Amino acid sequence: MKTILLASILILAPALLLRAASMEGLRKSAENISVKTTSPRAAAASDKSEIKPVPADGFKAIGDFIVRILKLIFNPNGDIEIETPVDRVPETEGALDDDQGEEESYTEGQTYDPVDESQLPQDPFSTSAPAAARPGAAAQPAAQPAAQGDIFSAPGADRGSDTIPPDLRQKALDYFNANSARFANKRYIGIVDFAAHSSRDRFWILDMESGAVRAMHVAHGVGSDPDGDGYATRFSNVPNSRASSLGHYMTGALYTGKHGRSMRLHGLSSTNSNALSRAVVVHDSNYVREGNYRAGRSYGCLAVANSEIGPVLSALRGGALIYAGLSGSEF
Repeated sequence: MKTILLASILILAPALLLRAASMEGLRKSAENISVKTTSPRAAAASDKSEIKPVPADGFKAIGDFIVRILKLIFNPNGDIEIETPVDRVPETEGALDDDQGEEESYTEGQTYDPVDESQLPQDPFSTSAPAAARPGAAAQPAAQPAAQGDIFSAPGADRGSDTIPPDLRQKALDYFNANSARFANKRYIGIVDFAAHSSRDRFWILDMESGAVRAMHVAHGVGSDPDGDGYATRFSNVPNSRASSLGHYMTGALYTGKHGRSMRLHGLSSTNSNALSRAVVVHDSNYVREGNYRAGRSYGCLAVANSEIGPVLSALRGGALIYAGLSGSEF
């Protein structure tokens, strides 16, 4: 079937490109015509799907169409694979062990121990003291106060990494603005850059009111990093893949499970639609540490350090957007 579809695309491509050239000529001849149009973003504001801008260039439109078809054929179930970054693997002070527990499962209607929300920090951006870790959690260095003039500087390997990659920030804001009615929690947005090494800050919480940013480390899945070098290169929506998934998420219920304090995630994209059934969640972790350490690998969950789980749950609970992408790419 794939061979037939690919052959059809190759046969039709020249005709489509000629058609695109004709359309481009018509477009140029009409450049001086004043046409009243509505903004695509405004038209999409009531839509509940992901924003997909339409390129103006006819050739690019045809090329993008062919690329999307090929991805659907050869990358089913949201599977995405990228090349390992050419930069050398950063030097770290050590590597933490991978998740040693059992993979969590999710059953609709199953009861879980609740999270005592009164124990969560009222101000998730406070640097006064780290939130209490779950029983048995490894001790971690206390957070250092933010430097004078900093909006907020969470403990981490790279000072200056509190800056969210501009392309990921814009994608997250575009989706939020077009689908804001979906999200009960409009105060905070979470953004993850899986293009960064796991020893670096790559999970940010953005305060939509003040513009403040909290940066921290986060784990990726074993299936996303088969060679264990700290770079995620494979992403999947398939159950039991133990891989991370890219896309837009909405946060769900808080609970206490096998990994301590946790938060359900609902996948809103085709690349992460199985997040809830796969039990891909945000959870407390002993194998992620704020500092220059290569994080251990999860089973696809957004696992954060013991010191960070309280602020994360406090900020993002109750239906907030989390966008997981790859900076510098189309994802």
